[in-house]
Amino acid sequence: MRTLLASALVLLACGCADGSSRPSGADAPPSVPAGPDPIVLRVPRDGGVLSAARYPALDTTIWRSAARLPALGHIVAFGADDGYLAAIDTSGAPVRVDLRLGTVTAIRSDTVRIVSSADGGAIFGLGTTGQIVRFTPSGGDWRMTPPLPVQALYAQPDGSLIVAGARKDRVVVWRVRPPQQTVSDSLSFDIGDDERTIADALQRTAASVGDRVFVGAGENVIAVRTRDLDKALDVDMGDPVRAIAATPSGDRLFVALSGEDVLRIVDRFEEGITGKIALPGEARALRMDPLGRTLLARGNRDSVFVVSLATDEVVGVIRTEWRGDLPLVLPDAGIAYTSGDDVVFAHPRTLKPMRAVAGGAASFWHTLRWNGLRPRAAGLDQPVQFRTSAPRDSADLMADSVRPPADSAALRPDSTGIAGTSVAGQFTVSFAAILDETQARALAARIRVDGQSPRIASSVRSGRTLYRVVLGPYASRADADRVGRASGQSYWIFEGVP
Repeated sequence: MRTLLASALVLLACGCADGSSRPSGADAPPSVPAGPDPIVLRVPRDGGVLSAARYPALDTTIWRSAARLPALGHIVAFGADDGYLAAIDTSGAPVRVDLRLGTVTAIRSDTVRIVSSADGGAIFGLGTTGQIVRFTPSGGDWRMTPPLPVQALYAQPDGSLIVAGARKDRVVVWRVRPPQQTVSDSLSFDIGDDERTIADALQRTAASVGDRVFVGAGENVIAVRTRDLDKALDVDMGDPVRAIAATPSGDRLFVALSGEDVLRIVDRFEEGITGKIALPGEARALRMDPLGRTLLARGNRDSVFVVSLATDEVVGVIRTEWRGDLPLVLPDAGIAYTSGDDVVFAHPRTLKPMRAVAGGAASFWHTLRWNGLRPRAAGLDQPVQFRTSAPRDSADLMADSVRPPADSAALRPDSTGIAGTSVAGQFTVSFAAILDETQARALAARIRVDGQSPRIASSVRSGRTLYRVVLGPYASRADADRVGRASGQSYWIFEGVP
C-alpha cells in the first residue's frame, strides 16, 4: 500500500498524470547540444558489421567497419584520441574496434569476468584463472597474479591500474603499474560485513569518474582519490548499497539502497547525503546519461524510471526491457528503448514517442561524441592523426607508431612530399598514412577492389619514412570515389600521382 501511494504522489508531482501541469515548452522538440559530432553506432545483436550514423540522420550511414564484430554484451570504453572502442562480447571475450581503420580484434586467448579500459586501447580484465591480464593493440600482453581475489578493476589514463578486493571484513584497494608485477601503494577500509557479501557488492557497484574511483560495500559508499590513493569519501547510508551512478563531473553520486523506493544523493563536497529522490519502486540498477541530464533506474520486471537531474524528480515510467545497451539516453536527451521488435525514441520531458526504428531491437546500440568520422576536404591526402596506438605503460611509455612528425610541414602536401606530384586529371585513393610499414601492409592486404589491392607508397619527411596505402591513379575524381566507397574503408582522394 505504501509503495502504491508513493507512486501516485510521484506521478502527480511530475505531471505525468496531467499534461496541463507541465511547464510551458515541455513538448518542444529536443535539440543536440553543441560539441563533437553525435554518433550512433549499431551492430546486429548476433554479430555483424558495425555501422555509424550522425544523429538524428539514422537512415544515412557515414561509416562501416571493415570486419564483422561478434555478438556484443556491453561497451567498456571509447578513446577519442586513438579512436579505439573497447567492448565485451556475450562469451566474455574482449573486443577492440579501431574506428580509424574499421578493424576488429576479438581476443580469444582469455575470457574475462571483470573488465576495464581508460582509452579503449589497453583492456584490463580478470581472467578465469584469477590473473589480471592486459591486452594492447600492439601485443605484448601483460599478466599478474594478484595478492588477493579481485572484484573491481579501474584502468587509469596514465597506464596504471587500481584494483579492489575483499579480505575478511575489509575492502582493500591497491595500485599496480604495468609492466611491473609489484603493488606500489594500497589502503583498506573496515566494512564489518562478511567477505562474500563485500565481494558481491564490489562487483555490482564499482565505477570511476574523473580523479576518483568509488564502490558500495555493505552500507557504505567509499571513494578513493586516484592521484595518491587516499580516502576521499566514506558515507554510511544506513542500508545495504545496491547500485551507484555518478554524474560526469563526479560531483554527485546517486545511490540505490536495498528495500527502498528512494535514491540518495551524495555530494562530494559536502561529503554526505544532501537529498533524496522518491521513486515509483525499488531501483535494481542505474544508468547515467553521458552528459549528466538524465538518470535511468531499472525497476521490477519491465519498469524503467526516468529521472531528470535538472529537477531531481521522476519524469515518468517506461515499460521496456533492460539490456546491456538499451535503454539509453540519446544525444538530444531523448530516451531510446525497446518496444517489441522496434526501438522507440521518447521525448525527454513528456516521454511521448517521437519516432520508431522498425526492427531496431535486433541491433546493439551505442552513442558517442566524436569528430573522427568527418569527411576530409577535397584535395587533402593526410588522414586524421592519432597520438599513439602503442600500449601505455605508466613506468615506461613506448614510442608512438602512428604519430606524424612534429614538423607541421609534414601535413602540407607538395610536389616532393606526402601528396606526391600533382598531375592534372589523375586522382589517387589514399586509405592511410602510417609510420609503421607492417601496419600499412596489413591494411593493404585487407582491401581488394575490382581485383586489385592497394600498393604501398613511401616518402621521407623530416628524417622519418611515411607509408601510404593507395589505389590509382584514376582518370576522374568520380572513378576514384567509386573505388573508395567500394572498399568499405575510410579513404581520401587527392589529385596527383604518389
